Amino acid sequence: MNRLKREKDFQRIFSEGQNVSNELLSIKYFYNDLGRPRMGIIVSKKFGKAHVRNRFKRYSREVFRTNKPQNGIDMIVIPKKSLKDHFENMSFDTFRSSFLFLLGTLERKVPNEI
Repeated sequence: MNRLKREKDFQRIFSEGQNVSNELLSIKYFYNDLGRPRMGIIVSKKFGKAHVRNRFKRYSREVFRTNKPQNGIDMIVIPKKSLKDHFENMSFDTFRSSFLFLLGTLERKVPNEI
């Protein structure tokens, strides 16, 4: 999987990137020159216990793996506070539809850099 791992990449996205969000998720993104998408995930300990945070990460990676954007984009997925209360009982399909809506928004945007 194409993951963001370096602190430099995360810092670049936070300083120069843009944001799309809905009521459950926020995605910060920045177009890259690699021609392939990469994803990082940030989940605070306030979101829940370890098994809840790990499930959020598994869900996010699976949606990204099966629906990768075609353009070179670096993105960071961050859950919103409103998702914390509903995530324990949320089905994967509900989460996937919310995530796919944001990915569709990203693909409709035309990158300025490339």
